Amino acid sequence: MSGYWEEIVEFFEFAEVLATQEEIRNKMSIDHLPFFCEYIEAVDEAEELGRVVYFRHWGRFHIRRKNVMGGIRFSVPDCPNALTWTVTTGYPPHPEKIVLHATINRTEHDPEFIAATTELLVALKNGMERNINTESGQAQSRPFLMPDLRSNR
Repeated sequence: MSGYWEEIVEFFEFAEVLATQEEIRNKMSIDHLPFFCEYIEAVDEAEELGRVVYFRHWGRFHIRRKNVMGGIRFSVPDCPNALTWTVTTGYPPHPEKIVLHATINRTEHDPEFIAATTELLVALKNGMERNINTESGQAQSRPFLMPDLRSNR
């Protein structure tokens, strides 16, 4: 059955930041995501599906970044919920702010996943409000700190 769903799982946050789409694109690289969002713990090398990313709640996944009108879109291609989020400015619902919009491919989900996704967006909003217009907005990415447990040391 196709058509309009009354319940759609999507998430919005609005960062009180003045920035252009070019500033968003220049500062919000995959390498800098841990600087802007504490729920993204580390970023590692690229693999076939994209760069490796470690989320606090979900663990190891891949992430991709693409330019869109007004900013950028991040997607997690190996997420079973097809998590994607955009970071944009200059368009409704708040053209004067940075709009963070996340979606998944479900019409409902368990409360823990909803809470974790909400926390991810809130942390990203807070990190952008603190850091995007600072000199540190071009900070070095955090080094990959998780130990490799595969070694026999």
